[in-house]
Amino acid sequence: MKSPRTWDRPQMILAVFTGIALIALVTAASTSAASFGIYNSAWDGSSKLSAEAEATGAAVTVARDVEEYDSVPPNETIAFILSPDKPYNPSTRQNLQQFVQNGGTLVIAEDFGTHSNPLVQSLGVNARFDGHLIRDDRYNYQSPAMPVARNVENHSYTENVSALTLNHGTAIQTQNGSAIVQSSGYAYLDTTSNSKLDNNETIANHSVVTTHSVGQGQVVLVSDPSVFINSMLERSGNKEFVHNLVSTHENVLLDTSHTKQLPPLMAAVLFIRNSAAVQILFGGSGIFGLIVWGFHAEKIKSRLPNRADPKHRRSHKMDAKAMSSYLQQKHPEWEQERTERVVTSLQNQYQEE
Repeated sequence: MKSPRTWDRPQMILAVFTGIALIALVTAASTSAASFGIYNSAWDGSSKLSAEAEATGAAVTVARDVEEYDSVPPNETIAFILSPDKPYNPSTRQNLQQFVQNGGTLVIAEDFGTHSNPLVQSLGVNARFDGHLIRDDRYNYQSPAMPVARNVENHSYTENVSALTLNHGTAIQTQNGSAIVQSSGYAYLDTTSNSKLDNNETIANHSVVTTHSVGQGQVVLVSDPSVFINSMLERSGNKEFVHNLVSTHENVLLDTSHTKQLPPLMAAVLFIRNSAAVQILFGGSGIFGLIVWGFHAEKIKSRLPNRADPKHRRSHKMDAKAMSSYLQQKHPEWEQERTERVVTSLQNQYQEE
């Protein structure tokens, strides 16, 4: 076989494109384009949320199933649910209820989805996400649809947080609990979706982060999951808010059980990591393979062709007459001398390989 150093230009080009294709395939299989996705490293993903949690020294668990809430100590764990794509049914809600009742902290972030309010109510929290866009024409970042919530109460979650920046979020309507972050008094809910303040809309302070005691635990509501996305964590206040949430807990559980499908490669990794039986199967297969190789290495090698063996070379040496006959049939217009040169060149090339 030729060394890569001796490859001609077409072979080099093919190798480069093959490498690019393999890299693209692995990247596609290990990343996600889903908004708020843990494995989405783009601006609208939340891969940095996991990194921020790991930076505090917390143990991070990506939960594909709500049963994983039972695998962590509730009073040392904070869990995140970012705008679920499908509803939690009564049986799955029970896992979350037990988690919070036993001392867990559950963060639910939502803007316009329809699956979070039923979950909030099932936890015994008398609050809901309004579902209308919150706008602030005075205090905002880049546009009124990205309001800067400046009214921040003293709380362990708001330490060193002067404001939170939202990105097309909503507000929280609540009858109990504590509002620890509110918009400015110039914010309003765009109930008519026309991007302007109408006569039937009023400016007021609106809650964007609230905390609610449930049993021995706590539910934290955030009116915009974009607070946790990669691009918005760069905003002053947002990153500190996330740090405060995760740094007060030993474990961080990222609930992906009701979000869009995980990347195939990461799903496979998590499946293997969470299944002792599969780990034993893979480990046993590897050990068995090594044992077989150790006992039969020489026999296996003897069955493989040795290209350096003169007998092998002689048995595979190109037949000059057969090649000459083939070329004459394929190219009858060639002169005998040209045919012989081509045959000689092919034989020399084969010998070099």
